[in-house]
Amino acid sequence: MQQLDIFSDSIPVQRANALIAALADFDCAAARQALSQLAEVAPNHTELPQYRQLCDFVGHWAEVRNKTDWTDTPETIAAEEQLIREQIIPAAIVMGSAGGFLVRKCWGGLAQASEKVGIPPEHRDCFAAELYLRSHRFADAVRTAQSAPGGAMRAAVQRWLGLGFYGCGETAQAESAVLRYAWLAPQRFNFFVAETGDAKLARDWLAFQADLGDLDATWFPAWCAHEGKAGLSILDNVPASDGGMAYRLVTGLLIRERSGLGSDLFQDRASLQRLNESFFDFYMRRRC
Repeated sequence: MQQLDIFSDSIPVQRANALIAALADFDCAAARQALSQLAEVAPNHTELPQYRQLCDFVGHWAEVRNKTDWTDTPETIAAEEQLIREQIIPAAIVMGSAGGFLVRKCWGGLAQASEKVGIPPEHRDCFAAELYLRSHRFADAVRTAQSAPGGAMRAAVQRWLGLGFYGCGETAQAESAVLRYAWLAPQRFNFFVAETGDAKLARDWLAFQADLGDLDATWFPAWCAHEGKAGLSILDNVPASDGGMAYRLVTGLLIRERSGLGSDLFQDRASLQRLNESFFDFYMRRRC
């Protein structure tokens, strides 16, 4: 756990390190004592306001966690989520990496509470899968995302699955979720690519834009299938959009082409051309 390490022999830094350790342990009494000791030796310490705020929060968190009825309503969880996101995350920066640990522990606690209450995925910021992602409990994020009804056609669920599978190191499953997300949320796909942190996906997305910059992200899965970058084939719940239909046609054409030219092949090519001339031209250029 990273603590303050500059001038490690100075009393203020020692006091701050003790305070950070107590906060990370959610030890309210020890944190308040360490805060008092820090204020004694460094009354003008610039980060005292944030440390006071964090001490108050740790006391609050211990109080609500010890109540048996604090998770009775989604509103309570929503209020805690907002508090952590808007106030505690900015304040916890003074703790260094220990602040991230503290926040992730809180997200994990809220995720368990959300799952217990049964908050539905429509409440995205408070759904268990979202909160498990924030706590870096990726297997739990996948598990709870998979429980969402109709998840194959819901962009938020595919985001949770994609990021969760990436976190678990299950790249093939993550890539399938990525393609579904491209169909379901094309306007947010660029941000999602960055969110995954997948360098290969980022390169593929740039290559798609270079090849077919006039088309939106709903065509990215068809491009991936054509370029052999689609991973696991998606057989069910493919959207009826032009991009989804193109994906079906391309995956079928790649199989038909192994058997040589035929009437079915030409019919599928004609269907692809009717969907979009630009994509069809791209497809045919690869066959010249």
